[in-house]
Amino acid sequence: MPTRWIIRLDILLSIGLALGCLGALAGLVMNAGMAFFGTPSGVGVPLRVFDVPVDGLAAGGATIDAVSAEVTVRPDGAEPLQGLLHLLMWAPGTATGLLAMFTLVRALRRARSGDRALFSAATARDLRRLGWILIAGALVSAVIGMVTEAILSSMLLAESHPFYPPPGELLGVIVAGFAALGVSEIVRRGVALLEEVEATI
Repeated sequence: MPTRWIIRLDILLSIGLALGCLGALAGLVMNAGMAFFGTPSGVGVPLRVFDVPVDGLAAGGATIDAVSAEVTVRPDGAEPLQGLLHLLMWAPGTATGLLAMFTLVRALRRARSGDRALFSAATARDLRRLGWILIAGALVSAVIGMVTEAILSSMLLAESHPFYPPPGELLGVIVAGFAALGVSEIVRRGVALLEEVEATI
């Protein structure tokens, strides 16, 4: 019988997956509106700026050496190209997160049938797939995001930079991907050992 924490985690992740899909759908609708009907007030393209005035912000005895901020730029009128570039800024990362969550939900659904289903070759495959989804998705999202942000900044800001560093969450996602690969290998070897023990009994 599955333990309570597996059932609760399955329910929680399933709700998160459903909400994530709804959020992605809302983002697609917003992008379509930006591309073909114009951007409504309060919605825009988030871009990073680095040349921000800092006079008077530092306390006595302190100096501000570097500063960055995020601004939301609202294009005037319908802009299909800018809508497409904005879509490329967030869609790969969102797709990576949804695909990773779907993989986890599928593994937990299998685990609800019993402990033997949890520690199985199928679970090891799901964890290995999850690891590669996180690693590849994070890298692809970072590259596409940096390129599209640089292009959008040159189109929407008076001053832009040719290179924008990836977000700080990138390293954490990659580490989580390698952790999933490590756990999948542990499960795979454990399953192989268990099968050998069962074969000798």
